[in-house]
Amino acid sequence: MKAIEEFVMDMSLMGYSENTIKNYKNTVENFLKHVSKPYTKVREKDIKKYMFKLQKEKNLSLKSLYRYLSAIKCFYSTKKIKTADNIKLPKLSKNLPVFLNYGEIRDLLNSVDNLRDKLIIQLLYATGLRVSELCNLNVDDIEEEKIFVHLGKGSKDRVVFMDENTKKLLEEYIRNRKGEEKALILNKNGKRISQRSIQNIIKKYAKKAKINKKITPHTLRHTFATHMLQNDADIVVIKDLLGHSNLSTTQIYTHVTNKYKEDVYRKSHPLSKKNL
Repeated sequence: MKAIEEFVMDMSLMGYSENTIKNYKNTVENFLKHVSKPYTKVREKDIKKYMFKLQKEKNLSLKSLYRYLSAIKCFYSTKKIKTADNIKLPKLSKNLPVFLNYGEIRDLLNSVDNLRDKLIIQLLYATGLRVSELCNLNVDDIEEEKIFVHLGKGSKDRVVFMDENTKKLLEEYIRNRKGEEKALILNKNGKRISQRSIQNIIKKYAKKAKINKKITPHTLRHTFATHMLQNDADIVVIKDLLGHSNLSTTQIYTHVTNKYKEDVYRKSHPLSKKNL
């Protein structure tokens, strides 16, 4: 369908990840197949019936239902049609994001024995980039200690920064790499690296570092934000560095740091340790 092809193109231009584009495309295709009518003829009740069917017949969790509804809403939003705008689901309780403590991030970096792989992990931690944004970076996007992120999620360009050590690591990698000149991070064939490859790299070194947490590229983004807050960075600045549209999205990290502070207190205060 032409409408689906345009939807895929719109999501790509908005900076959605490869996995999200694939999942949203499949969801919308299945939905339109189920209702058996052109998308312009679909009404709010059709979407509600479909969500009810998913809930009852497939016994999907609320989190899964949100993913289905998000895909359908995104599709109609790109078509400038308000059919799905008023459909609501119960509020989803937010799980606190997983992040690495200082010892864990040190162990992870120290476990890497490959220049490119170390750069990948260090860049994600140093900048808070999404994995899709890192994959899409070109050499021309680097200027001294600044990285210009183009067409990130929601089509919002932004600038992120890196420390001097990460900058030197990046310069060393560019000097020594072989292959396509445009893309910044390359695979073993000299082509632009994929998100899946980066996920596997991080999984490999997390296992090597014996970190007993589920570590993904997004974990390093969470770690970046959490450590910035722990070191008294302004939450509005963190919001801009992460490329969040709304401050409420960033504020989840305040709950993480409050939990961290409570844990430190429980472990450290003499009364908590029953030393008095």
